[in-house]
Amino acid sequence: MTGSQEVTGSNPVGSINPLLGNGGMMNKLFRIKYSIITLIVIIGFGCASSQTVESKGNLDTENRQKAEQYHSIGFEYYKQCKYDEAIKNFNEAIKVDPKYYAAYIILAKTYWVKRDTVAAESTYSQAKKIDPSDTRAYEGLATIYFIDYKNYDKAITEFQSGLHVDSTKVDLLNGLAACYTKKKGYDTALEYYNKSLEYEPENIETMFAIAKLYMEKDEPDKAVHYLEDLVVKKPKNMEVRIKLAETLVDLKRYNEAIEQYKYLIEKKPDNYYYHIQLGQVYQRQKKYTNAQKEFEAARALAPNNPGPIFHLAELKISQGKFSAAEELIKEAKKLDPDNLNAEFLLGDIYKKRGSGLKTAWDKSKSKKNCSKLYSAISNLATAMSYYSKAITDDTFRSYAKNEITRCNNWIKSLEEDKWFYCKGDK
Repeated sequence: MTGSQEVTGSNPVGSINPLLGNGGMMNKLFRIKYSIITLIVIIGFGCASSQTVESKGNLDTENRQKAEQYHSIGFEYYKQCKYDEAIKNFNEAIKVDPKYYAAYIILAKTYWVKRDTVAAESTYSQAKKIDPSDTRAYEGLATIYFIDYKNYDKAITEFQSGLHVDSTKVDLLNGLAACYTKKKGYDTALEYYNKSLEYEPENIETMFAIAKLYMEKDEPDKAVHYLEDLVVKKPKNMEVRIKLAETLVDLKRYNEAIEQYKYLIEKKPDNYYYHIQLGQVYQRQKKYTNAQKEFEAARALAPNNPGPIFHLAELKISQGKFSAAEELIKEAKKLDPDNLNAEFLLGDIYKKRGSGLKTAWDKSKSKKNCSKLYSAISNLATAMSYYSKAITDDTFRSYAKNEITRCNNWIKSLEEDKWFYCKGDK
């Protein structure tokens, strides 16, 4: 790799991005992990981002070439998710050429991916001073204010500053629309989305954002009609049907969603994702046989992917078949030993076991039933240990924290009972 190069879209907003939202938890998990609109993938901050040529700056040629070499080395580390090494090289590039704008932008992105928000914010601010005529620093700062600080007013200020530089930038317009959506300024948000479509009329993610806006505005019929119109206009675009199906699921219009997924499977029978999604709808309807059939079909189509197996495990958990679920989780872990879906689901299994034993204890508290109390405590403690591992993944963090708190409170209650009813028993 030669030349001064840079990751595209310094904007973590992207062409619709995290600001425009995503789906909900495994039922939930697969949609978060694998859907088109996931946080990290859409913002272009992932390990394999693309690049654009950096054309700013006319400093000493020798210094710039040396800085570009550090930049290129750092970018290779970035693509491999070796962020500490990437940061080291990007900083060297800046040390050699302090006006090298591209190095600041990719350095800020790398800090952001590492969740060092303070460093990312500081670096974007430095970049903005170096070249106030480039929109990327404004976009990066705005996204930090939106996602990390939820300070929508500051995000609006940065997006607007970027638009003063380039009023046609779709990422900035969509970012402003997302901010106003959060502030419940729906009409203003819709104006910005429509303005965005004037510049990129085929931007499907902007269209999806409009449908989501209608949902947040509590106008679900408008959202569905908007997406149905898109299906008519873009009959070959499978993403539109997926979004329509997901919206119907969110509205609990399951039978309509099923029809959309069946259509998708008819068109692309080898797409395991469609089978997963259809299986999830059946699971929500408690049609477990149908759900298992779809998850098994997905597993057959993607035998080396642990996702379908995790869904089968979750299905067994929802049926109270915990031992069968554990066996499936073992199979999935063989395919991907580091996948934290396993810890998440194992946490659920032991929490449910512990909860069931606690309920049985609460119904009949006596010394002769202390074995149930001890088993409940043991299972809940095990659940907490699994959730503590899962918590390191952003996907599971919020849920796992809540369940750790829940399990801990139950254990405290049981410990009080143990002192009163089971003193000297163990």
